[in-house]
Amino acid sequence: MALCLAAALLCGSAALAQQAAVAGQGAAAKPSDKIQSLVRALAGRWSTQEKYEPGFLTPNGGTGHGETIFRAGPGGFTLIEEYRAQTPAGQLFGLGIIWFDNSRGLQHMWCINVYPDGCEMFPPPPQQGPQWDGRTLVLHLESERDGKKLVFNEVFSDIKSDSFTQTATVGEDGAPPKLWLTIHSTRIGGAKALSSSKRAGAPPGK
Repeated sequence: MALCLAAALLCGSAALAQQAAVAGQGAAAKPSDKIQSLVRALAGRWSTQEKYEPGFLTPNGGTGHGETIFRAGPGGFTLIEEYRAQTPAGQLFGLGIIWFDNSRGLQHMWCINVYPDGCEMFPPPPQQGPQWDGRTLVLHLESERDGKKLVFNEVFSDIKSDSFTQTATVGEDGAPPKLWLTIHSTRIGGAKALSSSKRAGAPPGK
């Protein structure tokens, strides 16, 4: 009797474990809607034409040009940006990652060759992360530079299948923010490249 009871308990435990495993598979994590939307909007290879106003890192202003690549990370859980450009501030190489945190929303890390530490959270917690409403991406940062308060606001807007615009305003030491940077990005490769980007950015199984 005890042996039969033990066998029944063992079988019952195995069945429960199998059910839990199946349930776990059914509840597998999926990329957030915001990340999927960002990937659909920005994935691709883009050429950049950049205009810098006098001030901040470019006291004499000037122009620049370069290339940006946006792509989905493994499993579609992140948006990865690779950037390089020749600018009045010198040659720049950057890498960015945007992901979704269930408690804090979108988060962004930015790495660039002019950062003393290489990479930073941009903006750092507890400041609010990137804001994306399906049409416009906004990154707002408040920090200190040379002992002065710095307010930096970057906006990706007018996002179309073949182009988008980035603008950055900077306010230093309590002064009203002023336009510092305008970037016009154009998709490299046209319609064929757009089709490839959509396939690359699609969630698994799509």
